[in-house]
Amino acid sequence: MHPDDARARGLADVRRIRVWNDRGSVILKLQVTDAVPRGVVASEKGAWLATSPTGQTISALVSADDRADLAQGACFNDTGVEVGLA
Repeated sequence: MHPDDARARGLADVRRIRVWNDRGSVILKLQVTDAVPRGVVASEKGAWLATSPTGQTISALVSADDRADLAQGACFNDTGVEVGLA
């Protein structure tokens, strides 16, 4: 998360944060960096369900019904979320 976005939410590095939308909620560690643009939260894939306090991974927040404009392919890399302290 960009430092400006983190500061506006009272967040800092390595705190447990909750990332959510109407599809679900996940708990993640936060890394604040200006390598991420303002207004963007980036999360790498690869978490195991067994390690998730909510029983969901970041993929749960993305619609399986949304399709890309190119060949109607899967679109698992973009969704709106909210971020706050866990």
